[in-house]
Amino acid sequence: MSGATLVVRNIGELATCDPSRGDAPGVVHDAVVAAAGSVIVYAGAAQGMRDVHVAADAVEVDARGMAAVPGFVDAHTHIVWLGDRGDEYAMRAAGATYEEIAAAGGGIMSTVRATAAGSLDALAAAARERAARMLRLGTTTVEVKSGYGLAHDAEVRQLQAARSLDGDVDLPAVVTTYLPLHAAPPADVSREDFIVSVCSEGLPLAAPLARFVDAFCETGAYTVSECEQLLRAARDAGLGLKLHAEQRTHSGGAALAALMGAASADHLEHASDDDLRALAQAGTVGVILPGASLVLGGPPPPGRRLLDAGATLAIATDCNPGTCYSESMPLMVSLAVALAGVTPAEALVAATRGGAAALQLHDRGVLRPGMRCDLCILDSPHWLDVAYHLGDHPVSTVVRAGRVAGA
Repeated sequence: MSGATLVVRNIGELATCDPSRGDAPGVVHDAVVAAAGSVIVYAGAAQGMRDVHVAADAVEVDARGMAAVPGFVDAHTHIVWLGDRGDEYAMRAAGATYEEIAAAGGGIMSTVRATAAGSLDALAAAARERAARMLRLGTTTVEVKSGYGLAHDAEVRQLQAARSLDGDVDLPAVVTTYLPLHAAPPADVSREDFIVSVCSEGLPLAAPLARFVDAFCETGAYTVSECEQLLRAARDAGLGLKLHAEQRTHSGGAALAALMGAASADHLEHASDDDLRALAQAGTVGVILPGASLVLGGPPPPGRRLLDAGATLAIATDCNPGTCYSESMPLMVSLAVALAGVTPAEALVAATRGGAAALQLHDRGVLRPGMRCDLCILDSPHWLDVAYHLGDHPVSTVVRAGRVAGA
């Protein structure tokens, strides 16, 4: 054995998010984390490190008594976009509804017009800036959706732009999702023809670039039957399934996600308790997006209800240009506590282990041997400050895959 290549010492509180450590978030005091390459070989009390061989050239990091938590896993974002929708934010503040903004030519279609016309280089550059901010705020894995292209070639460019970020060691690891049913189809194309084209032409083009397929199941967007047609085709193509469900109305999307065994159902503000129990029984993760819930109003995100139903909970930013322009997972943790009825410990687990579950990644989100070494050293001795210090930038150092970011 060549030994540990990274050692993080003097961690005051190590929030492992490991359920085997007892009550969430599985805190170990006076802790050390060691990794060989990208994999954790030790995570625990300092005295246990005497049995761990450390390579002569290992990188040593002194946490100075500060707390450490797993790297955040942001399981729902739309960071590949061009254009600006700040005017819509002002319109909404003045009383305009989501539907009124869309009817006036804004909303998703506004971003589609700007994004679909963009080059691959322009899309990648815009997404790179957002991803870099995410990493500085502690996100070490991010899901990135298409959905602002509509035309097949434009959707593919968004996926290519997202994939281009994944090779950069100073950006979060990227998981891509093909979201062709997001904006409504062009007026000169029948809905039936559009769905058929997406399944028969768009899906084969996107499949090599994506891990999941998603759809916006909502009044004014796509129906349950339209989304089911796409999800069945995606499953046949070997891709994982996700669904935007029950965000603005009760559409039946959560029940569809459970029926199809989707990896996650996201938003869920209008989901019934029966819907949430069905998700739990299906093993479908419920992803809440408290920033979007706050901006749009309506029912609160159902964090407590998902946990009470027995479902796995994840928290994500929904970073997008229209309803939640935020790259900050710490802010979403705070908002989940304030709006969704979850405890700080439950929120931290949902933002790490829960996000990994929503992306079906079993090698991260928990700090224990054998897992990927993604962690954040905070600028506080208390892990609780991730949630408690509202709007703060709580992360001082990010370790991604066993390497100190920016080093």
